[in-house]
Amino acid sequence: MSSPNGQVIIGDVPKDKSQLVLYIIRADETSYIIYIKPLILAQKLAIPHVISLVDTTSQWAYKIHPERMVPALVDPESGEAFRVFEGTACLQYLADRFDTHGEWAGRTAAERGAVFTWVAYQTAGIGPIQLPRTITKLHENTTKQWDTLEKQLAKKGQQYIALADRPTLADLSYFPFAMPWMFTFLDVDIKDWPDIEAWATRMLARPTIQNIMGRAKTFSHDMTPEQARELKEAV
Repeated sequence: MSSPNGQVIIGDVPKDKSQLVLYIIRADETSYIIYIKPLILAQKLAIPHVISLVDTTSQWAYKIHPERMVPALVDPESGEAFRVFEGTACLQYLADRFDTHGEWAGRTAAERGAVFTWVAYQTAGIGPIQLPRTITKLHENTTKQWDTLEKQLAKKGQQYIALADRPTLADLSYFPFAMPWMFTFLDVDIKDWPDIEAWATRMLARPTIQNIMGRAKTFSHDMTPEQARELKEAV
């Protein structure tokens, strides 16, 4: 029997041929930001799915990502051994599989090209960086991309990043890096990028995003110490 759509399950999920599994980690003040993008798209497209909460320090986590990271997903229809990892890849897979009308990935070749261009630019410009220069480099890369985004969003009628009239995968890709907490984290003033501020406000006002943001902050807050230990020791 299928679990309720979007249900959070602690640990791996038993094989279920009807639901896709999205893997996340325990939520704290900011950790949920790294996996929120596919959760938003899954809810928006009404994709049958469950959310599996895992511990990425466990040996088991190598089964979903070669470096034990989230987000990742498994789609039973494609076979248990087939897993998708990294946020951008998860977004693209969900769109390819479920966005049948191209609402988020683009309806025409021109729209798809515009969407993928911005998704690729975000991925190339803001990625994992090793310590000790992580914060400095993240600040440099992020503000550089914000400058580019500001020019794009300042165009007449440009309400969203890739397409003027509606949000796409490009907006979801950038969303975590243009939230108010990121400006605070990098000690910059969002007022320096007024069009990004307006875009972020529009994104945060969307009901699906509000719903996921509210839920994601509480994922695993009811986990018991025994459950946490079992996750950490999973193999």
